[in-house]
Amino acid sequence: MYKKLLCVLLALLMLPCIAWGEEALELTEEELTALLWELYQSENADAEFLVLPDDYEEPAAGKTGIFNLLLLGIDNPGDALSGRSDTMLLASFNARTGMLKLLSFMRDTYVTIPGHGHNKLNAAYAYGGAELLMDTLSKNFGVQVDGYVAVNYALMVDLVDAIGGVTLTVSKDELPKLNGILEYYNTQRGVPSKTGRLEAAGTQRLSGLQTMSYARIRKLDSDFVRVERQQRVILAIYEQLCTLNLADLTSLVTVYIGRVDTNVTLARAAALLGNVLAFDEVQVSTLRIPANGAYQSRMINQTYFIVPKLEKCQADIHTFLYE
Repeated sequence: MYKKLLCVLLALLMLPCIAWGEEALELTEEELTALLWELYQSENADAEFLVLPDDYEEPAAGKTGIFNLLLLGIDNPGDALSGRSDTMLLASFNARTGMLKLLSFMRDTYVTIPGHGHNKLNAAYAYGGAELLMDTLSKNFGVQVDGYVAVNYALMVDLVDAIGGVTLTVSKDELPKLNGILEYYNTQRGVPSKTGRLEAAGTQRLSGLQTMSYARIRKLDSDFVRVERQQRVILAIYEQLCTLNLADLTSLVTVYIGRVDTNVTLARAAALLGNVLAFDEVQVSTLRIPANGAYQSRMINQTYFIVPKLEKCQADIHTFLYE
């Protein structure tokens, strides 16, 4: 391992000095990033001491090429971003392979929240915002988060309408539940309750309010199925965004970034969008945590919890994201 590390370091040091004809061989940014990636993959190797060229720019997804973005859906009236996180989904994009992996965390999962004892996972955001939630995910599941975006559900309505709606398949059983939620939100907004009702089941283009209502269905089956619906909504939004060009996408980010809570800069967001659009086709896979066989359902102090088998969950996450 150390021999490999030494060879890479020597190559980095010597390449600028080796002449080929009248030109010096120089590493492109892509080649340098690839070498740094090899260093990071070497067991116990540490590439932080390397002196990089002044004009070297680290890719938006970092040296590993993987960017883990935590997407949080907050259920609160208006545009408020306080309260419990109703949706917690890690979108992991690999800029080297074009893989997009969606990892959903069950909100009722029983976890240790640093400084707050044991509670449901969605309580972490209420206690300390996205930072405490990221610490909680790291402590319990070993998840590294590179950035987060917290969005009020009301913003989903506006965003989906802004991109022209999304295509989803609504079952006959889901239809009345969707319309019931839609009517409730219409009443909250002070508009006629029947406005924008979905008239039939099937695969069709949904408006922002219809999409949000679909994602919020919860009493029809279970929270496990609800998480699957939320993943389908994220995929549908992603697929619709992929029909837009980079200029339109950047414009959307500029317009809406002020209405979200995020630690991702506008420049990095635009660069990440460019990475995604560089692939003609992005492969998408999904996973729910805890997965089947990795949890037990229990009543603790008269409250329902999903108690995870943490070692199994950690192994499932690592295999899903990195192998």
